[in-house]
Amino acid sequence: MHQMLPQSPIAKQDLSRIIPETLEQYRDRGGYQGLLRAIDLGPQAVRAQIRESELRGRGGAAFPTYLKWQALVDATGDKYLVVNGAEGEPGAFKDRFLMTAAPHQVLEGIQISGFALGVKDVIFYINDQFQEAITALNGALAEMASMQWAGDSRLGFSVTLVPESHVYIAGEETALISVLNGGPAQPWRKPPYPTTQGYQGQPTAVNNVETMAHVALVLRNSPEWYKAYRPALFSVDGDVARPGVYELPLGTSLQDLLTQAGGDDIQRVLPGGYSMPWIEPEDYQIALDYSVLKEHGSGLGASIICIGGFRDLSIVVNEIMTFFARETCGKCPLCARGTKMLAEMLTPRGSLLTPGEAEQIVLKAQKYRHKGICTYMDTAVHMAEMAVPSLT
Repeated sequence: MHQMLPQSPIAKQDLSRIIPETLEQYRDRGGYQGLLRAIDLGPQAVRAQIRESELRGRGGAAFPTYLKWQALVDATGDKYLVVNGAEGEPGAFKDRFLMTAAPHQVLEGIQISGFALGVKDVIFYINDQFQEAITALNGALAEMASMQWAGDSRLGFSVTLVPESHVYIAGEETALISVLNGGPAQPWRKPPYPTTQGYQGQPTAVNNVETMAHVALVLRNSPEWYKAYRPALFSVDGDVARPGVYELPLGTSLQDLLTQAGGDDIQRVLPGGYSMPWIEPEDYQIALDYSVLKEHGSGLGASIICIGGFRDLSIVVNEIMTFFARETCGKCPLCARGTKMLAEMLTPRGSLLTPGEAEQIVLKAQKYRHKGICTYMDTAVHMAEMAVPSLT
């Protein structure tokens, strides 16, 4: 059994009823074979396996995992791995389910990654609202302490779970590190990149929870197996009959996923949560693949949000823009003003936008493009530009 989750799909409403997979259950499906193999191979060979697998980060940016790892290895200083369990994106719950249902899958990937990177410590940042996940992970960490390689000098690091009161922007890696360093949840302008100056001013790799689970799969099986199967988790939420987490290969069509989730009358799909432009019905046969969606002008992210045909798109757009205006960290005055301005201009209305109003919104949106420290404002601008044609 090669899945990340012990079962799939898992219904959204079942979160509080999930019984975490035990160490014995996880080992029965091949668990920790990847870690044993990694110890035999050595750090450099493990990194080569990740490079060959073509694994990309599963937090939304889809940056090649090997390139981030190599930048960390090349840096000078004490090295840290920060695992991002924030998952504050609306409609996202795949990481929460993964941590709750399969905590050992996540922890195995973390152990392999920390070993491959030669880290001093692993800091596991988790949203403190995820009490089921925190309990499951603490239980799994206690079980791991009894394993024969727990004190292996070739690992030589600890995994510290750090529950934090989460805000949306702390999902961005530099803002997350700022929180861990005792500061506000605000990003910084790169460079320096976290891989050279991050946690406690030292080289730091920030990887998403799901990414860690994939690392375990690559080492348990092989890079060739991984590229052939292309596993992925999809949080599907919104106006579907069966919202939940679906484990399917990358490249599955959006329509196939909608069919499985019971999405029969969907007028728009946000394939990457609020941070990615929506897909319209004529394009629902598109493959859920990073490169394909990028060519289409969108992308995968933390959640797939389905907007039913009965909804007023002007209300939906206003809700999204109001979210951006509320969640901006405020570090960049232009971002704070720009998101608020766009939310006000895209107030729900009974009638359609006039051509003049539409042009005014697009012009003002473009004025704020690329003006912030991070890409937060750019995401809001992109949403406004995408939505306007549908509201005219």
